Amino acid sequence: MRITDLDTPAVLVDVDVMERNLRRLGDYCAEHSLRLRPHTKTHKIPELARRQIEHGAAGITVAKLGEAEVMADAGLPGILIVYPLFGAAKWRRLTALARRTDVTVACDSVEIASGISAQARQDGVTVGLLVEFDTGFGRCGLPIDEFSLPAARRIRELPGLEWRGVLVYPGHIMGTASEREVLLNRENETLSRLMELLKSEGIDCLIVSGGNTPAAFLSHRFVGVNEIRPGTYIFNDKNTVCAEAASWGDCAVTVLATVVSTSVYGKAIIDAGGKTFSGDSLLSGDRQGFGHVIGHPEILVEDLSEEHGHLRLGGSRLKVGDRVRVVPNHVCTCVNMHDRVYGVQREDVVAEWEVAGRGKVR
Repeated sequence: MRITDLDTPAVLVDVDVMERNLRRLGDYCAEHSLRLRPHTKTHKIPELARRQIEHGAAGITVAKLGEAEVMADAGLPGILIVYPLFGAAKWRRLTALARRTDVTVACDSVEIASGISAQARQDGVTVGLLVEFDTGFGRCGLPIDEFSLPAARRIRELPGLEWRGVLVYPGHIMGTASEREVLLNRENETLSRLMELLKSEGIDCLIVSGGNTPAAFLSHRFVGVNEIRPGTYIFNDKNTVCAEAASWGDCAVTVLATVVSTSVYGKAIIDAGGKTFSGDSLLSGDRQGFGHVIGHPEILVEDLSEEHGHLRLGGSRLKVGDRVRVVPNHVCTCVNMHDRVYGVQREDVVAEWEVAGRGKVR
């Protein structure tokens, strides 16, 4: 099948670019003795998670329990769930998962850790555990001060849980390459304080898990970090490029779309809107637009309706029926909008993958 045979809109994955991205980070982690545990929220496709393992990943990361179940069903090993799992129903599902694969969870409260511990004891299983600390992103994680240590000690001692260390998420480290240097220095001050606090209390850490895609190739410089969890690196997107962490040639995913209207002067409408790309705004660079039209830097994807993509042509001329390929702002949410994606090499469609983890929000 050729790309021209596909109906639109369709999500395309350039498999050669994807493989290069996987190989590059896998080689980097091997060189610096870093465990790679990629976050599969970006693709939610077991076949691609398996390729990450084949390129050196020690395991995988997921956000939700439903994603973990999909990956375990496909035989993926070493699953880390980086989300606070609360409630008896989720704890029962977690221990059922732990019966058939090695699973680790992250949490930042005694309440959740105690619930998992009780269920694990009842079901006769052991669940790995990482305690999350907040280094500045301000989403989840215990504060890095002495007042958090009693909670960490209590969690560490709970039965049914295997203490494996700590987890951080430097999601605030984005910006430009020069800005990341400043943020890296600040992050290392915070990480050093965390390491000192844990050492002072005799709290050992087999794993210190961190990392993100914009700072992926700086990971060996983060104090104490020996495992990283980047997700977007497998595909990259407009955010990654505008953050100076990738080039357009490193972007494996494009949305193939068709021009369906040119009636409004200076504009073209494509058959891909918010329900194709997601409405995520650009978080880096000039923060304008909703994607990058390959081969047409003068065109701005200026707005998205539910099913319409609004292109400001900037002097370009497009006609009804023309096709364009657009790099999304945020590839993770874009892929999650689709039931399947297509692997391509040049003009040939060489694979078709179900987005098996799509919609697994519980």
